Amino acid sequence: MPGIARNHLISWVLSALTALAIALSGGAAVAGSVTLEGITFSEASDNLRIVGVSGKGTLEEPFILREEILAPGDAIVEIQVNKSFGSRVQTFHQTGFALVKQVVNGTRAGWEYFNIELEKRPGVASDYYDGLSFGQAAQVNRPFRSDGFAKVDDVLEPRDVIRFSHGRVAPGMTVNFVLSITHTGLAPRFFLVQHVRQPAVSLPPRAVFAEVPAPVSVQ
Repeated sequence: MPGIARNHLISWVLSALTALAIALSGGAAVAGSVTLEGITFSEASDNLRIVGVSGKGTLEEPFILREEILAPGDAIVEIQVNKSFGSRVQTFHQTGFALVKQVVNGTRAGWEYFNIELEKRPGVASDYYDGLSFGQAAQVNRPFRSDGFAKVDDVLEPRDVIRFSHGRVAPGMTVNFVLSITHTGLAPRFFLVQHVRQPAVSLPPRAVFAEVPAPVSVQ
């Protein structure tokens, strides 16, 4: 079987198995968006497919967002939080949740970098004053980590970006990311943007470096 066809077959099998696991565990399999525990996750770019979401957003039972990136370019997830959700990660923020992202590489190229960025709306970066962050001023789920990349740069200013490097995710493979998201508002709407490319040179060098302590294990 040609390599490209084999990779697509592997990707399809992983997606099917993930959807079956979600159904058996009581989670939600979706096409386009899903609402779970007061949060709605939606596809906001054509190159991303949400396979399913499960969990509660707590440190003990984080949300597990399963998705597949199908083509190059920014892959964007829209997140809308209901007013009654609150913070489930024991921080001072009005809104907060723990998140594990399971991402299938459905493209034809391997990933040697993976940037995850928070934006107020697509193309508008989250800044220091908007209340949106990866748990800024809190240690919840830190150090952020991945089973596909050995290093992480946690950038707090002037943009909220987590940069993963020193690894490679081949086409058809799945990679996990463990992080947390917080907001000082009660019902925020924002975007989680994934840049599958080399980090932008415009980002400041003030990153906090952290070694990944251990591979991610997701039930």
